[in-house]
Amino acid sequence: MQWLSPATREKFRRFRKLRRAWVSLCLLAIIFILSLLSELIANDTPWLLKYDGRLYFPRVQEMAQDLFYGNEVQSAPDYHLLKELAAFEKGSGNWMAWAPIRYRPENTIAPDRIVLPDQVLVERNRAQRVSELRINSKGRLKVGRGGEWFFPEGEPQVPQELAQVLEPRFENKPMPAFEIKDASDRFMWSLSAYDPLSRNPRTQRILLRELLAAGSAPVTFTILAEDSSRPDWWPANEEAEAKLIESRTVPVEAFSYMDEEGVAWEISFNRETVQFPFRPVKNHPLGLDQSGRDVLVIIVYATRISLLFGFILVFFSMLMGTLMGGLQGYFGGTVDLITQRIIEIYGAIPFLYAMIYLGSVFGRSFGLLLFVYAIFNWIGISYYMRAEFYKLRKQPFIEAAHSLGLPTGRIMWKHILPNALVPLITFFPFSLVGAIGSLSALDYIGFGLPVGTPSWGDLLSQAQTYRYAWWLIVYPALTLFIIILLGVFIGEGLRNAFDPKRETHWEA
Repeated sequence: MQWLSPATREKFRRFRKLRRAWVSLCLLAIIFILSLLSELIANDTPWLLKYDGRLYFPRVQEMAQDLFYGNEVQSAPDYHLLKELAAFEKGSGNWMAWAPIRYRPENTIAPDRIVLPDQVLVERNRAQRVSELRINSKGRLKVGRGGEWFFPEGEPQVPQELAQVLEPRFENKPMPAFEIKDASDRFMWSLSAYDPLSRNPRTQRILLRELLAAGSAPVTFTILAEDSSRPDWWPANEEAEAKLIESRTVPVEAFSYMDEEGVAWEISFNRETVQFPFRPVKNHPLGLDQSGRDVLVIIVYATRISLLFGFILVFFSMLMGTLMGGLQGYFGGTVDLITQRIIEIYGAIPFLYAMIYLGSVFGRSFGLLLFVYAIFNWIGISYYMRAEFYKLRKQPFIEAAHSLGLPTGRIMWKHILPNALVPLITFFPFSLVGAIGSLSALDYIGFGLPVGTPSWGDLLSQAQTYRYAWWLIVYPALTLFIIILLGVFIGEGLRNAFDPKRETHWEA
């Protein structure tokens, strides 16, 4: 940094003494360097492969399926399937050297390749006894199957309140639904709503429903494949065991039985199946998105894209802002007045509308998004650089440069610019954070990068659709939070280190 002025170098030394800001800068630099190595960290192609005594480099060599399968197919093999061949078993002498993560963002994981624990969730529910009763206009009753539990003492007696509600129904009058508890407190009498028919009805249907006691909530029990134990309430019959074994491979219907006390129970068997997006599992610690892509891989590649987008955007924005602001501040007068009015008119163009229009014409792409954002993002920094150049152009050392006959370009970029870097340096981290946040926001609302491009905003957008998929919210939001927090700490440190008040001295 010898090209910087001594005062600026002193400010950088002051920045290094701010521990939180300096550590944040080092961490962000490490994250950025690692993100540039995404292809080496996460890839579905091995670095090195040994087969039949020969070494191959699949990353740089064109490999064909015919070499391994002998099927004369010249397309590239799926190395995950290739690894499962007997030729690559342990002790065969053939092996593959993989990246730490064996997938790329575009790889869709097949459901049958996700390893799930061989267990069945068994749930026992108290089965509610239900029966039907038919009554005609003369009060004659006919009880349906299962009615002996409701009326163990013989002929049922219809409650008086229910009988009064039945009379208008037999007269073919509209009536609402009605429900009343039996005097025994064991079940409910229920009538559905009645709409008039073309003639008077002959019978009415009454539904009898058992009242379940408190504490009859479902009881769950997980049974592993190698587990031979059963809960105390497990029914001792072959049908229950057959249902359990069948449930490990295919969905089965619930199983009903009666215990020794005559209480009805229903047992359901639930085995977890893979439906995307899917929770974190072995080999996929951050879960899978709606397309079956590994969330960890997406975050790794999205970090590279976001940081590259932010750095490139901020670089060109500050370059353009410095150029325009420097010209305005140095020349002033008519040049400053005309240029400032043009910038004000230009800045009134809504960025989002321009992005939507150009995206619909040329299609969404990284380059187009970067270009559109860059042509609008430089305006703010140009105001600060205009003020710096305007302030420094009348300083004695600039007047001396004019007296020596130095050219305008040399004076502007060799003498004024090094002394006007404070806004650029202090605003750089905040501009970077803003650019990364804007990219994620545009991806979230669907106007950012092309579909399928790794993006934090796209994962958050999926999380809005799949509310249960907490991993689509937590991990990309946490990554975005960390990057923004590091940028804010760096910006705060630079602002404190370059604070002009530190160099202000009051004398009596």
